[in-house]
Amino acid sequence: MIINSLKAAAKKMMIDFEEVTSQIEHKGERGSSREEIFSTYFRKYIPLKYEFSRGAIIDLSGRQSKQQDLIIHDAFSSPILMNMDSTKIIPIEGVFATIEIKSSLNKTRLNECVENIKSVRGLPKHPITPFVSPTAGFVFAYTSDTSLETLLDNLVDMNIEIDPNHQISVVCVLDKGMIINVDKRGFDKIELMPSINTTRAIIQNSMGDNLIMFYLILMQFLNSSVITPPDLFKYVEKENLAKVQYIIPKKHMPLDGTYNIDGKEIGMQTITSLIDDMDRLNRIQTKKATSTEIMEYFSDNFDSILSMGEFSSDSIFKFFGKEYFIGQLKTAFQLYKKIKNGEKTTEQEKAHCIEIEKDLYKQYQEESDIS
Repeated sequence: MIINSLKAAAKKMMIDFEEVTSQIEHKGERGSSREEIFSTYFRKYIPLKYEFSRGAIIDLSGRQSKQQDLIIHDAFSSPILMNMDSTKIIPIEGVFATIEIKSSLNKTRLNECVENIKSVRGLPKHPITPFVSPTAGFVFAYTSDTSLETLLDNLVDMNIEIDPNHQISVVCVLDKGMIINVDKRGFDKIELMPSINTTRAIIQNSMGDNLIMFYLILMQFLNSSVITPPDLFKYVEKENLAKVQYIIPKKHMPLDGTYNIDGKEIGMQTITSLIDDMDRLNRIQTKKATSTEIMEYFSDNFDSILSMGEFSSDSIFKFFGKEYFIGQLKTAFQLYKKIKNGEKTTEQEKAHCIEIEKDLYKQYQEESDIS
């Protein structure tokens, strides 16, 4: 039943196309008419979950495709970012395919189709799940000024420097035939999408059979495609449309949680202890601290500070513009703790600790005077 309907539809499409476009002189209006005719007939045979729209396609970075004659996209779960009667902007993740619709196809218009479809197929997808199919790019023309073989020659030349993943999928010229992809490993299988393992081939048929073949390839692609909605939080973050900020009251902060700092996970216990000591840190940062306050703060918190980075004993720690070896400071702060707690230390250790304390405070004062 559907085969006979499509054959009849092909004849009616051509009649409607010739009748309507012959009465319209404005190119833009002619273009809208041919797209409307195509959509009117194909809408009857394509499930409603596949929405038909005209407009542009956008990716996560904000890069937009060229204007598309017909976009086939997910009608149920993917959003439309701009929704107007005449045009729409749709995220690439929700797009199954795009179709360039031409009255008559020649070399110039074919090149326009190549560039338009490349602008879509080159957009990366960032769905909420890792499973997603590529976007197809079809060309449908009612007739052509040249033969299918000449169109194929032109298409091959235009694709020389274009990645197969960005190329036109199928070309259909309603009154002449189709340019399709064939698996070159045996030449016995029609492929839905071009790849390094396919080559182009020509099918020459009647209008009815051409429309049937185009419909079958399109539906086969749609039915086998997996589309998952875009990660909208990434779109929001990338476009700076909104900044999601939240706070967790300290009394509800989970101490078994972690925070990512420069790719390193830091325990909330460590971060909380540093936050608790914020008063002393503020005194140091505002140049109000004494040498004793500096030594006490770092002897209490130096290990926590080091845990936030990748440090070894011979790594450098910069204190108010001066570089010190981590091991040198760590030893001094450990000695300071011992002295403060009344633990036994040698005179030499005490002298070393005092020397470091004086040096740190001198650097601290000099930096304060400069600022």
